[in-house]
Amino acid sequence: MRFNLWQSVKISMTIVGTTIGAGFASGREIWEFFGSYGEGSNGSILLAMLLFFAASVVILLISWEKKTSHYSEVLDVVIGPKLAKIFDVLVLFFLLTSTLVMVAGSGATFQQWSGSFQAGVLAMVVAVMLILFFDIKGLMSMNVILIPVMTSVLLFVCFHFLQISGWTASWSEPEVSPLPVWPSAVTYAAFNILSLLAVLSTMGGQIRHAAEIWVAGGISSLCLGLVAYMYNYSLLRVKDLISQYEIPLFALVRDYSPVWIFAISMILWMAIYTTAASNIHGLAFRLSDRFRLPRWAVGGAVMILLIPLTKWGFATLVTVLYPLYGVLNLFILTMLLLYPFSSRGEKAR
Repeated sequence: MRFNLWQSVKISMTIVGTTIGAGFASGREIWEFFGSYGEGSNGSILLAMLLFFAASVVILLISWEKKTSHYSEVLDVVIGPKLAKIFDVLVLFFLLTSTLVMVAGSGATFQQWSGSFQAGVLAMVVAVMLILFFDIKGLMSMNVILIPVMTSVLLFVCFHFLQISGWTASWSEPEVSPLPVWPSAVTYAAFNILSLLAVLSTMGGQIRHAAEIWVAGGISSLCLGLVAYMYNYSLLRVKDLISQYEIPLFALVRDYSPVWIFAISMILWMAIYTTAASNIHGLAFRLSDRFRLPRWAVGGAVMILLIPLTKWGFATLVTVLYPLYGVLNLFILTMLLLYPFSSRGEKAR
């Protein structure tokens, strides 16, 4: 099979779309994992992107070589069938609750626009269910359209802010955190690994050449790294204002017109949407294998069942659920990175 650059682009945009959720797009993840450590944090973004690249390539190579259809099959290869059965349930629960957080986040976004929480929830449910009808190709095509728009707007905001405020830092005394930054970079890479595992494990049948995997990993890492670096550099310039904003992005656009603020809020909603679509896609592929039902039906049923649970609220769900996955994410990331050097990886070669 011949190498197809366009296929690499579509895969890379799906990786970016899965990763740029509301936390990334709002600047909150960038600030908490990198910016809050001070000026030396920009270098740690490179480490995080290298880990992202390695993990994405490993998952895609396994999916391509084994022709996997869902994340449980990749876990079988990486950690063995016995452990995979346990982690299968844990990852399933993560995807369910993470999707629930995204749906609740849509409701919270609509509230910010003076709309109703329920309308935001229903809008997300309908939007995700629509993409399910088009399966993996629909998800990839959606990301090819939305991700360039999202990243372009975020980069424009950063470049425009730096153009106005000046590119050269003007801190009177450099502030460097007494804590090392690199553990936070590792944690950040692990933070997003389960959603990536869920969606990339379904792409084996879409890949025709190994080079498509390496190019897709490179494009996505460069794209994420560029946005993260510019975002972090910009937020460091307004570090004294960050505590005043729940969404750090608004510290960069505080002088923008209401129309621009609404447009940027739409970007945040799109970020929630792309991540929710990836999570429910991974869920649908896994559960359809278990229940022998069409993937769109399984995914749609899950979305509908999640609606009543959104009453717990966005902030509560994030505070309670996200810390629970820290150890799980780190373990999966570690096993993926070690796989090429393990006995299982050597047998695969």
